[in-house]
Amino acid sequence: MSLTVRTARTADLPAVYDLIELAFPEAPRPLFVNQTEADSTFRLRHARVAIDEGRVLGYVRIFARRMLVRGVPVAAGGIGSVATHPDAQHHGIASALLDDAITQMRREGMAVSFLFTGIPGFYERLGYRIVREPSFLADAAEAARAAAPSMYDVRPASDADVPRLLALYRAATAGTTGAIARTRRSWRDAQRWLAEADGAALVAERHGRPAAYVRTRCRTYGHEIMELEHRRSHEDAVAPLIAAAARLALAHHEPLVASAPDGSQLAVALATLPSTRATTDVRYPMMLRVVSLDELLRALLPWLSTRAAGHPGPPFRLRLNTIDESAILDVRARSVALRNGNAADVDLDANATLDALLGQRLPGRSATASPALPRHSPSLQGRGRGIGAPLRKRLDALFPETPLHFWNTDRI
Repeated sequence: MSLTVRTARTADLPAVYDLIELAFPEAPRPLFVNQTEADSTFRLRHARVAIDEGRVLGYVRIFARRMLVRGVPVAAGGIGSVATHPDAQHHGIASALLDDAITQMRREGMAVSFLFTGIPGFYERLGYRIVREPSFLADAAEAARAAAPSMYDVRPASDADVPRLLALYRAATAGTTGAIARTRRSWRDAQRWLAEADGAALVAERHGRPAAYVRTRCRTYGHEIMELEHRRSHEDAVAPLIAAAARLALAHHEPLVASAPDGSQLAVALATLPSTRATTDVRYPMMLRVVSLDELLRALLPWLSTRAAGHPGPPFRLRLNTIDESAILDVRARSVALRNGNAADVDLDANATLDALLGQRLPGRSATASPALPRHSPSLQGRGRGIGAPLRKRLDALFPETPLHFWNTDRI
């Protein structure tokens, strides 16, 4: 096999759609067509194909996004539509395409990458790792009965609501990690492939002003709450929206299902229902990896400097690609050294750095702390010793834990 991996051309797209249809027979072909042709962020250079004697044998798509990390928009590349022709499997095509995609993301200055997969072991070999994403299965009748009389009016959302819902989303996700930065265009683009039926998105409003919204859709495994956000101090608007979504599920004779960020009002409300089943061992987990430590830390430098200035400890400085004996963070090619004074106390690899910056649990923190723990925790390695209490305190101050705030509406 003489394989060539290159940028896709417009003439390749029909063959790409044929290939994806073969690889994902359970998904409708229009989903992938719309996800390509109705996505204003799509660029041919983000479509990577493996060609052999003129045939498209493999494909991967990079979804150019901006992901909030500690509230800072960071260039991110979503990986999706990874497909290999059934006649050409076990020839390393998918690995070659992913290596090429990572190179392309790095070339474009993307700092992190994310994906969803049923074969996490394959992506772990490429540097991706699972992050916690709780999932819920609730009895729709029970959820419909749970809402008490409310001061909020619930109605179907319309296209005219999008600007106000987008403003609500931005306010609700400000300062979080994991949320995808959206525009009016990207919101409307996504509706084309999410199969949001009329009446499936709902708004809870008070005095004519949206206080919360929910987006739902029918799936083969249940009626799915894809996203639910509320304005600050309007937590009471969540229950009537869940009840309304549950009534939609009942109308379709389906259970109510959702993936919800840890600590969100949706997660809390669903967890209180007696019959709800919750798990983090989901079928298609979310995975993340660092694409470029330089780009990630460069984007976060203002945030890091602000954090460091408010906490006692050594003077905080960051140098990229150099050794600075007085810096508390020293960035190397594949790791970050955390320093206390002039002695290197501990090295973090790319995954451990990702944990710290995304707010996931670092090893050595209390077992009773936040449950936002990735399945595979990296180790912190020092010069034959563990992390001392002063540096641990410093790390906890710089990188407080926070759950990942991500919704299914941004899945790819």
